[in-house]
Amino acid sequence: MFRNLRWQLTFWFVFLTMVVYAISALFGCWLFRTAMVRLVDDELNALADELIPEIEIVKGHPSLENWARMMRRGPYRSLPIIQLYDETEKLVESHGPPGVPVLFSRLGAETQDIKEQTYHIRVHAVPLPAGKKVIGYLQLELALKNVDNAISQFGYTMTLISPFILIGFGLAGYLFSSIAASPVEKSFDVLKRFMVDAGHELGTPISIILANAESIEADPLNSENAKNSVAVIVRSIDRMNKLVGDLTLLAQMENPLLSRKESWLDFSNIVGSAITDFNELFKTQSVELKGDDIESVQIYGDSDALKRVIANLLQNALKYTDKGGTVRVSLENQLRQAKLTVSDTGIGIPPDSLSRIFDRFYRVDQSRSRAAGGSGLGLSIVKAIVEAHKGRIEVQSTVGTGTTFSVFLPLK
Repeated sequence: MFRNLRWQLTFWFVFLTMVVYAISALFGCWLFRTAMVRLVDDELNALADELIPEIEIVKGHPSLENWARMMRRGPYRSLPIIQLYDETEKLVESHGPPGVPVLFSRLGAETQDIKEQTYHIRVHAVPLPAGKKVIGYLQLELALKNVDNAISQFGYTMTLISPFILIGFGLAGYLFSSIAASPVEKSFDVLKRFMVDAGHELGTPISIILANAESIEADPLNSENAKNSVAVIVRSIDRMNKLVGDLTLLAQMENPLLSRKESWLDFSNIVGSAITDFNELFKTQSVELKGDDIESVQIYGDSDALKRVIANLLQNALKYTDKGGTVRVSLENQLRQAKLTVSDTGIGIPPDSLSRIFDRFYRVDQSRSRAAGGSGLGLSIVKAIVEAHKGRIEVQSTVGTGTTFSVFLPLK
């Protein structure tokens, strides 16, 4: 599926790129020709300004014969065609290569393009006034063969290199599509894994419920059996409710559009209360819980969500700390942020698992976590809540020595 997606992205990338390339090439040709013609016009205007003072009236008609005799030292092919017309628009004099013997303007100075066979001619015509009377016209013609050839060469070059550009953009497009599709593919893999894990987590209690319901149905008169089966069903339903609640909390924390109850909080009171609440549970597991250096820290956040952070971290530490171990909790004001630390002397986390411990449904020790009733969402919830408060969480761990979680929350 994703291979087809990559090819589709590549096709559209190359297609749109070539459309843009073709439009850019055409626009470039137009700009190039416009610039070249502007230079020609500037030359024609400058030449007209030089010639007008040299024009003489000979037998009632404008003439440049004297100027031509002085300038006739080489071939005229390097010069524009110079034409003089009388007041009746009759060609009376021409200098340079043969031109088009037609006056193209009688309404004042005008420059225009004239198509002559396979090339263009740029024509500039200027009336020659004598008082209020026009005694003739000066017309300059310059063939644009070189300009047309340059435009053709430009277009030919752009066409010639287009296959190489197409290949280059194709390779770049495929690489781009692979990069673009990678997050989608990863998200799809995460979704598939999530569906499998969620189905498994929900499937286990559902199977238990069905088995006990069938047991009650098979022996409805056995009240003791029914009582035990109902108790198991209730526990399984509680487990499913907890899983659904955890997933709902995750969605709430990860969606910025969902409102949260935020206010100024004394974070030290929340941490102290959590330690007090968990103290008896830790004693029953023969694990020592210590609150070290709980400084007074004021932060802005959701009280219930932050209580969940501490509770999940303590539950996680207790789950992976053997009897006789110690869990320490500290809170300090550090560089305009609150730093909450929960460290244990438990079994530690293998290095290859450190990057995945915040993934949903991921367990470092599968058998131990399932036996303890864990769903693999605890640390995912912690990370989501911390990030929703614009904070971050870090973990350091050594197998056989213990693990330390550090939560940093900004002080607003």
